[in-house]
Amino acid sequence: MRHDWKRLALVFSAVFLAGFFIGLVGKLVYESKVFKAYHWHKNTPPIIINCYGNDFSEAQFLRAVDYWTIRGHRIGFYEHNPPKSVCKNKKLHGFIILRKAGVFELPAGTLASTARGTSNLRIMWAEIKFRPGSQNLTLINEHELGHALGYGHVEIEGHVMHPIFDKMGTKFFVP
Repeated sequence: MRHDWKRLALVFSAVFLAGFFIGLVGKLVYESKVFKAYHWHKNTPPIIINCYGNDFSEAQFLRAVDYWTIRGHRIGFYEHNPPKSVCKNKKLHGFIILRKAGVFELPAGTLASTARGTSNLRIMWAEIKFRPGSQNLTLINEHELGHALGYGHVEIEGHVMHPIFDKMGTKFFVP
């Protein structure tokens, strides 16, 4: 009897892991095929908070907010100097948090990276980590905010969502 219980647990674990990996692969394939895979809830636009620090240019980030607002995205508001207690939170629902990446947090050559928490094709939270010194580069904020708003990369030179910094531009259109 005890042997059957172990076998059942093993089968259950194998089925669970197989389902998890099939779901993960399905999600990755979906994200690679769809330009805008996720979106924020239309009635609750995200709030953006600068937890990077004072050397993050408020003017440059507001320019990035304007870039996306002109293209129809709503932003709740941008807080440049949030309380330190708020910045201690991870994965804060309804927020896009800007942070300074640690020394080994980003792969070599990566200027910034955006993580999103999603559920049912909706973005619940986003976190943008910038390599120190890259946070004020032209178009990097527009590009990463684009990811935080749900967009993927586009291999079109001059497009703001191009994955290579030197090939980014101010163009934006849905391919």
